[in-house]
Amino acid sequence: MAESLERKCKAPTAEQIDIARALALPVGQATPSLVAAAELRVLLRGPLDLTLAGDFGDDEYDVLLDLARRTDLAVPDMDKLGSREVLNAWLRVARDRESAAALRRLEPAVDDVVTARDRRKGPDVHGEISSVGSNGRLYFRGGHGLGTAPHRVTRLTRPGEDEYLDQLRLAREYAAAIQSNPARITRAQEAQLERWRINFPATPAAIEALRDALETADDEAAMQRLLEKHPALLAGTVVGTHDTWIRPQVQLGNHYMADFMIAGQTSLGVRWTLVELESPVSRLTNPGNKRATTTLRHAVDQIEDWRRWLSANLHYARSARDADGLGLPGITAEVPGLIIMARETSDDAASEIRELQARRSHIQVRTYDWLMRINESPDPLRRDAPDQRLRLA
Repeated sequence: MAESLERKCKAPTAEQIDIARALALPVGQATPSLVAAAELRVLLRGPLDLTLAGDFGDDEYDVLLDLARRTDLAVPDMDKLGSREVLNAWLRVARDRESAAALRRLEPAVDDVVTARDRRKGPDVHGEISSVGSNGRLYFRGGHGLGTAPHRVTRLTRPGEDEYLDQLRLAREYAAAIQSNPARITRAQEAQLERWRINFPATPAAIEALRDALETADDEAAMQRLLEKHPALLAGTVVGTHDTWIRPQVQLGNHYMADFMIAGQTSLGVRWTLVELESPVSRLTNPGNKRATTTLRHAVDQIEDWRRWLSANLHYARSARDADGLGLPGITAEVPGLIIMARETSDDAASEIRELQARRSHIQVRTYDWLMRINESPDPLRRDAPDQRLRLA
């Protein structure tokens, strides 16, 4: 590939020289073939009815000078170029020289992992090389046009080197983070979730079990056990026009465990929700100042911790379990959260707290009475109804 780029930066081809002589165009051996082609197009634009780039200004020529200095390329004075068509050809020569030199230096191969500078001066780019383009660009696995120019590479790690696996993980997480529409999962990914698919709505027996638990439970552990036994009780908490999957106690790394993770399949794809349970005898707000209780703040912090972990581990989180992954296809770091805690009481500022968290953190804060209500009447239109007192039979 470096040889191909260098060839276009060298002397014009025999065919170009023959045509230039016939047209009395002075093209010397020092003229790169790309530039010779541009000069021929400019000369023939009238007879061949070509639409070419027009004039250029000082700023564009300064860009060429900067590239020429970096690549040790001698370029004509501005008034000798004549048109933007020729200027663009010299720019291409300079870029190809830069790419060819970088390819010679790096000798990249498929499966190598690179770190590169972002041309917008953002965070570094990480990529697992899948191919090298005809212009020298290194393309990465993950699609979506991922890649970088070789001269931007600051580090290259080959398979078998000590830090290769760490660098490979960075590359795969980078690709996962910028995936344009991860919610569109495949049939194979749906099959990976089959064991957690839920039949909705919940049975009358499950609803009665929830009613009994709300009369007797005094901590979140009792509610966790109940909902693991009857997961369909949670199915109505998310919007899903097709399948719904519910996974209990999902381990996120070494330090975090989500009480539940729910996925609802819609026409836009799979939408996940992180669920944190707290005790039904807790409160949303303090009786005096009506501010969020320590319990609620802890629940919000839990969900934020899970999101931060997902942000750094998206590829692992989406990968199938049998491929050393977590098996949450379609999940994103912006996954919404749902906190279920407390009961509805007249002196608890539930609506204010719920609106605040939904606005700030994209986290729903709901009571167990709300959970009971949407199961007694599983109407999607009632999902966002205001909290109200629930009298247990």
